[in-house]
Amino acid sequence: MLNHRTVVVSGGTSGIGRAVALDLAQAGVHVAISGRDKSRLEEVCSAAPHPGDIIGLAADAREPTHVEQLWQASERAFGSLPSAFVLCAGRGLPGSLLTSDHQQWDELLTVNLLAAMQQLRAAATALRNQGGDGETVRDIVVIGSTVGRVLSAGNPVYGATKFALHSLVESLRQELASQLIRVTLVEPGFVRSGFQESAGYDMQAFNQLERDQGPFLSASDVARCIRFVLEQPPHVHVDDIRLRPTRQKV
Repeated sequence: MLNHRTVVVSGGTSGIGRAVALDLAQAGVHVAISGRDKSRLEEVCSAAPHPGDIIGLAADAREPTHVEQLWQASERAFGSLPSAFVLCAGRGLPGSLLTSDHQQWDELLTVNLLAAMQQLRAAATALRNQGGDGETVRDIVVIGSTVGRVLSAGNPVYGATKFALHSLVESLRQELASQLIRVTLVEPGFVRSGFQESAGYDMQAFNQLERDQGPFLSASDVARCIRFVLEQPPHVHVDDIRLRPTRQKV
């Protein structure tokens, strides 16, 4: 890839994160991924085009040193520091303010917002500390959601974390733009990726929604958009991409 030899992906063991890691490895990029499930880490690493193209770190994105560990593991494995960070780690929560499981609110906010803030701060600091020659671009890409842009009556608690995240991403973009560090938000609509099952959404309703408004996006569809962002020339910044299934209404 023109701009990057090494990329770090937080939450790279499933869904969009996995698709991003494999797509970048196919493009000749070295990729370091994180995830909590060691068996999934091994599966993604073994699916790389060549042995060693992807390395995995068993770590929880909520750990304060998560990004630093990924940076160090990447440098040890590849002999070079990452020049891009892709934040995919996150979780969902079905239900409205009245119907969602309030006992999960703290964890949702921790994973989707507080941990994301820690990761963005750490990645931005690491990329700034690497310095720059005034010509080489560095990238931070964050997975948001269309429910962080358009109010969702059926999923507002999860959506609230994405509204907040979108605000943080734009403020970080403004803070880092003059240093040739591009901060990009990617906002997918409905994606069939395993995310809904793991979060406990009503899959019968989700499947019916796809029959009405699908086919839904795949994780690979989102990964292609991220690769497009990373491949842009240093003077071009595609800072916000919103992608939906063609028949998705909101």
